[in-house]
Amino acid sequence: MVTKREIVYTVLRERANEWTSGLMLVEAGAGWRYSARIHELRQAGHVIERRRSLGSAVWDYRLVIEDVAPGQIPLPLVAA
Repeated sequence: MVTKREIVYTVLRERANEWTSGLMLVEAGAGWRYSARIHELRQAGHVIERRRSLGSAVWDYRLVIEDVAPGQIPLPLVAA
């Protein structure tokens, strides 16, 4: 079973360095408490920025991964 934290992380990672609407996280199955999952990911060491969506009370988020162009997922350093 996939946890809501894994859903949030997967969506943000697939859109690395791109802004992602909180509504997109809800639609992906993270639920309306997605901000709690983002807090957990930050505590685990992930850099996640936020900004207010234009004309909305919802926030946008992005997972910051250095040396990765927006929308480009980095390749793993070691094959699994």
